[in-house]
Amino acid sequence: MKNGKHPDRLILQAAGSIGALLLAACGASGDGGNVTGAAGSGVGGTTGTAGTIGSAGTTGSAGTIGSAGTTGSAGTIGSAGTTGSAGTSGTAGSAGGGAGAGGSAGRMGAGGRGGTGAGGATGMGASGGSSGTGGAISPKNAPVPSAGCGKATTVTSGAKTITSTGEARTYIIDIPTNYDMSKPYRFFYTSHWLSGTAEQVRSQNYYGLKPLATAANEPAIFVAPQGLNNTWQQKDHALFDDILAFVKENLCIDTTRVFATGFSFGGMITYSLSVNHQKDIRAAVGIAPANYNIYLPTKTHEPIAWMQTTGLSDTTCPWVNGSSTTQGAKYIAIEKATDNGCTVPADIPIWQQGNHVCYDFQGCQTGYPTKACTFNGGHTSSATDSGTNTNWIPQVSWAFFTQF
Repeated sequence: MKNGKHPDRLILQAAGSIGALLLAACGASGDGGNVTGAAGSGVGGTTGTAGTIGSAGTTGSAGTIGSAGTTGSAGTIGSAGTTGSAGTSGTAGSAGGGAGAGGSAGRMGAGGRGGTGAGGATGMGASGGSSGTGGAISPKNAPVPSAGCGKATTVTSGAKTITSTGEARTYIIDIPTNYDMSKPYRFFYTSHWLSGTAEQVRSQNYYGLKPLATAANEPAIFVAPQGLNNTWQQKDHALFDDILAFVKENLCIDTTRVFATGFSFGGMITYSLSVNHQKDIRAAVGIAPANYNIYLPTKTHEPIAWMQTTGLSDTTCPWVNGSSTTQGAKYIAIEKATDNGCTVPADIPIWQQGNHVCYDFQGCQTGYPTKACTFNGGHTSSATDSGTNTNWIPQVSWAFFTQF
């Protein structure tokens, strides 16, 4: 395999058996995964008497913010049940009781998961997301440091081993030469193609992103995980979780700028992660991805910034898989644009002639752009326009990531 080009081969023998090991790139489809439960809700006493929740009690108040008042109500805004938890920085809303208007859960901020409500108390539950900030994050937001910031680290660049789902797994990590423990770095999770290796991703400078980070004087931390049998499957969702948790705890990264990318089967696992890890991954780029013959969990359809590339003569992970109306990169673009609140045109502009075409969907929610790039080429992570020798995919990817 050279220059990111390879003929992915169909290994999966039975299309649709998602629970089994899926080894092929772009074949049969299937779904799996679990759905998380919703938080309950609670209110205080109806008469302001000393009840167990939000009652006036002997002190006549239910908390420093949400007093019982004349009706003893714990507040009607954002009250959460006993299972609700706020983000690590979320506090109760102004009306008391739960997350309210000010205390949403998770990095992408869904208010209904806010802090447990007991008559005006602030939310003290466990973190509901990676950073606990509420609502959609605007571009160019201030960094949110991980737990590893401000602490000396013993982690060095190179091949590492981590235990995930009871197995020893390996990955390569690249830390800036002049690592600063007080600087929250961007974090890139870069997955290899079918039959590829983490070492090959490193040799390609993490899909060409590292040289661009260096040139921009914006060094980042890169990880290239290694798939079992050089492929990706369901347990690799846990691998992502475990590596990200380790990096957050032991290195200084910006938890609101965690990015994912990969080529071919690496683009497919990137897509797979993007459908239920929106609170962890700020933006993702699928290079020649497909939406079938890869483990897919139950999709949450929460928004995520998304970009993809496809060569229109790619027969391995095509724009449209034959006559299918659901399989192919086109349908990934439509799905992401829909989830992001964008307007989906009847005909998505794609390459017809000349240089590559990148279509930015219009009307997307702030912070959730969706971009589909097509070009005259096959199954590759390296594409050049006429008259140039420069691979435009890393440049467009870097610009997409760094708009945040």
